[in-house]
Amino acid sequence: MQNAQQKPKPFQRAVVIGASIAGIMGARVLSDYFQQVILLDRDEHGQRPQPRKGTPQSHHIHVLLRAGQDIIEEFFPGCLQEIEASGGARIDAHHDFVWHHFGVWKTRFESEAVMYLFTRPLLEYTLFERLRQISNIEIRERTSVAGFLSSDGGRHITGVRLSDGESLQADLVLDASGRGSRTVAWLEELGYDRPPLEETGVDLAYVSRLYRRPATDAVPRDWRFLLHYPHSPHTWKSGFVMDVEEDRWIVSLNGYFKDHPPLDHNGFVDFARDLTRPDLHSMITAAEPLTDAIKFTIPRNSWRHFEKMGRFPSGLILIGDAVCALNPIFGQGMSVAAKEALVLHRLLLQCARRNSLAGLEHRARKQMARVIGLPWFLTICLDLHYPQTSGKKPLGHGFLMWYISRLMELSSSSPYVYGEFFKVLMLKNGLWTILKPTVSLRVLAYGVMSFLVPLARRANTDTLPAPAR
Repeated sequence: MQNAQQKPKPFQRAVVIGASIAGIMGARVLSDYFQQVILLDRDEHGQRPQPRKGTPQSHHIHVLLRAGQDIIEEFFPGCLQEIEASGGARIDAHHDFVWHHFGVWKTRFESEAVMYLFTRPLLEYTLFERLRQISNIEIRERTSVAGFLSSDGGRHITGVRLSDGESLQADLVLDASGRGSRTVAWLEELGYDRPPLEETGVDLAYVSRLYRRPATDAVPRDWRFLLHYPHSPHTWKSGFVMDVEEDRWIVSLNGYFKDHPPLDHNGFVDFARDLTRPDLHSMITAAEPLTDAIKFTIPRNSWRHFEKMGRFPSGLILIGDAVCALNPIFGQGMSVAAKEALVLHRLLLQCARRNSLAGLEHRARKQMARVIGLPWFLTICLDLHYPQTSGKKPLGHGFLMWYISRLMELSSSSPYVYGEFFKVLMLKNGLWTILKPTVSLRVLAYGVMSFLVPLARRANTDTLPAPAR
């Protein structure tokens, strides 16, 4: 990445609404191109990692996919090592994940698929503290935005109006305020149409709590992250146990279609008993809970198609969940936000060469939509495998789900197929990676076998896999 931070900043001021991961990444990118960046957040950020009111999802499991991990490390060099030094775990994903999905265990093997495990508050705190060290970023906590400032009949956003009445002028406003973004309403006040909205209804809820991580002699295990996904469309309950800092586990259970985990201890443990495999239930019954269970609901996936609006003001860009809020069961949100921040960086680099922001918001809307396209497609395809999910199925959905089901089953025995699928899941590669001949011919051949041989004889359905050496 070319570092514009040491060059003269060509633009005056940018304002960022929201200190989510998207907002933190956005502020970091903007600091390379604007003389002043003002980051506004309603919460007060503490002196240690802790969940915030403005990010209720921070109590739950978060995964930084490889694409997001690489981008965040690019803009905050050494941050992953800081997280590891603070107790986060550096793992080999293929070796240290034990993952049951589509009724089978994925194979395990040694690889170079490095990932990091941590709580979201630790990641946010680490990055936020880095922002505090950047001289041209001003952080205003406990600050709310009441609307946009505009000129030329609303055709240009010129800043924001704060709830206390103060006006902040800006060359660019970046909305990273998440699912609760008020941009649509504020644009309507300026005479703009609402963006087309695409939704799939899932009525999902997470319930999570922290446990003291038991010693391996008390609870024998050779993994760092246990994943029990449902076997769609037959089951819709999931559970996850992940090593995090301070010798803890974060345990998250979830259920679709209002079949949600209870908050009381006995109900939480009993819900885990209903998962496709008994392993998670046996683990948490042997562990000591450290916190109460906390619930977070996700009624739907939603994508506000700002890129399809015929009229859109200059001086405004949206990023993260303010544009597209994905089912968090697939762990894509933070990495999509990082990829959007990289798009913004590349576009601002072009603007800096021209010394003009003209057309930035149009190009950003189009290019960020392309970033969203793959994770959205993967999410809705898997969610729409359930007949209870509301929403429009993509063309060829039935064959695609047959293909994905066979690919996932083949991942139980083929490190190559699993590894190629993992690259797509990590948002490093596109769909072609699992459709190319070296993968598709194996999947189709396996598919023929699936008509003749029962699943239990062609894949590992029951035995928690040991890592291959």
